[in-house]
Amino acid sequence: MEEYHLVKQFSKPKEGEYVPITFIEFLRKLVGWSPELKRSVYIENEGERQKLKRVREVNVMVAVNHLSGKTSTIELTDEEKAQFEEVYSLFLENGGQLMYTRKKMGTKTVSFFELDVKKKAMEMSGRRLLSESI
Repeated sequence: MEEYHLVKQFSKPKEGEYVPITFIEFLRKLVGWSPELKRSVYIENEGERQKLKRVREVNVMVAVNHLSGKTSTIELTDEEKAQFEEVYSLFLENGGQLMYTRKKMGTKTVSFFELDVKKKAMEMSGRRLLSESI
């Protein structure tokens, strides 16, 4: 049974938990802290900006979360985005399955992406066995 925190829109896996994803797109959005709501909110127009604290621009990755089957968003720093792009280029060359997790780096927990090439090997071996049997 999957944990709920892995299947909601803003999934935040614990260290060692992996979420298989399919990348859709990157968006650049303004986000700020709302003291009223006590959470971060995306800024749609300039009027909202004055009410918010710590306004910043973030990379928002839109991806399909394969555990829930729904679209999820993941906020990434520029360094996390660069790390994803390296893994994504390997994915485009070799295939496999993109995996999203979070890792502890010092005192911070950062988003981290890996490529699971075992999935591709299992799929290919299954295809090969099927073609051999036909």
